[in-house]
Amino acid sequence: MGLAIIYIVIGGIVGSVLGHLLAPAWAPLGKSLLTVGALPGTTWSINLGVVGIQFGGWLELNLLGVIGLIVGLFWYRRGA
Repeated sequence: MGLAIIYIVIGGIVGSVLGHLLAPAWAPLGKSLLTVGALPGTTWSINLGVVGIQFGGWLELNLLGVIGLIVGLFWYRRGA
């Protein structure tokens, strides 16, 4: 299961990067389809007085990112 997640994440990252690179040629490839989590540049903080923790993250997918996720899943299934 862990290996499947790695394949899917790598497929999504490669697809997303390709989407951003090819967006000038065709705008829908780089358009954000889904954004989940904290907005970029914002964090969640916990201040306990003595120690504080900040963390944040987000997921933003474009068309080729979604296709990359699917290709990563097929890539994993083919090798399993």
